[in-house]
Amino acid sequence: MGLMQKAPGYESSQWVGKCLNIKNEPETVHAHIISHLKKDMPSVFGKENKKKQLINKLPVIFAKIQLEHHISPGDFPDCEKMQELLMVHDFTKFHGLKPRMMDNLDELLTLDIAKLMPLLRQEEIEVPEHVVQGGAFDGTRNGPFVEGATEGAYEGMDEEEWVVTKDKPKYDEIFYNLSPMDGKLSGTKAKNWMVTTKLPNSVLGKIWKLSDVDRDGMLDDEEFALASHLIEVKLEGHSLPSDLPRHLVPPSKRRQKGSAE
Repeated sequence: MGLMQKAPGYESSQWVGKCLNIKNEPETVHAHIISHLKKDMPSVFGKENKKKQLINKLPVIFAKIQLEHHISPGDFPDCEKMQELLMVHDFTKFHGLKPRMMDNLDELLTLDIAKLMPLLRQEEIEVPEHVVQGGAFDGTRNGPFVEGATEGAYEGMDEEEWVVTKDKPKYDEIFYNLSPMDGKLSGTKAKNWMVTTKLPNSVLGKIWKLSDVDRDGMLDDEEFALASHLIEVKLEGHSLPSDLPRHLVPPSKRRQKGSAE
């Protein structure tokens, strides 16, 4: 809770969002790249030749860091531009990452954030929502005047059946291949699959927040199907809603979410 006290002026939802994205901020990704280059440099002889080799191998280094730290390709800088910029720098003067600090960050993301989820849920319960009441657009903020109100995340809003149902069998196949425990995927397992979509982690973080309806830091089969649906929505070029529309709430969560509101 000490970290919470260091973030005055932030609501818990903003703070959690910041924490979920911090590991994939451009500065952190750059730090991984610089640290890798520093580590591979010789201490005395052959510095210039090694520097040229590392610059030429930068695409391979990007791929290695991506796999090792589960970072989306969309969070990396432009490779050719970075190769040009690196030509004028002395790699031996770069600073390396401190492993202990990264371990602490991993612990924060995997353990502490899950403990804070109940606070986030309580905050959302207490904040009143100003929405349209009645009619087919019940629960939305702008009624039928939402841009693209019948497509993307708003597809199926006037249908009784959950719009995700038609594609749930294929999402279920992926879900169970990821070996859920007690019917749920951990955040780490879900993330490792989500980054394969090559969407930026900032987008995937928003999809995670929308999909983890019960705020337990894990995804059950319905929440995973919802996340997969939202990923497809984004890949098709549509925008994501700031809040989960009622028609996208998984069937098993509707009574629970409705009673909370």
